[in-house]
Amino acid sequence: MRLWLSGFGLVLLSGCSLFPDRSLDYLQAQSIQPLPTDNQTRSIKPLYQIPVVTTPAEQAAQIVQGKGRKQEFVAPSPKPLVVTESEQTVSKTQIIVEQKPSLAFDGNQHPVLMITGEQLKLWEQLGQAINAAKVKITDRNQSSGLYFIELSQTNNKKEAYLLKLTSTAAKTVVSLQKDEDTLADSVLSQQILTELIKHWPS
Repeated sequence: MRLWLSGFGLVLLSGCSLFPDRSLDYLQAQSIQPLPTDNQTRSIKPLYQIPVVTTPAEQAAQIVQGKGRKQEFVAPSPKPLVVTESEQTVSKTQIIVEQKPSLAFDGNQHPVLMITGEQLKLWEQLGQAINAAKVKITDRNQSSGLYFIELSQTNNKKEAYLLKLTSTAAKTVVSLQKDEDTLADSVLSQQILTELIKHWPS
């Protein structure tokens, strides 16, 4: 066993001489051409040009007080807003012109009321017209655009109906309905809607 370990140690020691010594090879390196002088270098151009921005005097920050890092500045006041004629024209065309309601007929030739104006005001005006026409309001739901009313038939029997406001792109439509999904009789609808037009507040 000792002989084997001794032999292994000799192999390790002799292994160092198996690789050649190249520590002085740099002395045999060949020289290369020198780098170009300043006269031969290219000028460096920026990839993106930085524009020169000048700030008008009335828009520049002004020193209020202090010196050095303790200087305090104030931003310039914004210029007053000037509305051009074209903007004024657009604003005028966006104002909804209110008109008295008119009787119209939908695609199924069912009578409806057509109104132009602001939704909240139309809701209030419809309520006033219902009261003026002596029609009883039993309930209302403004978020759904519904007036719950009670109408007397020829036999003096009272029945419940709905007056429903539906907003479209340009107008508001009012229809008389038996419930939220069923329209009332055409003859009765035309009669009630005509009464609302007569009593519509100016």
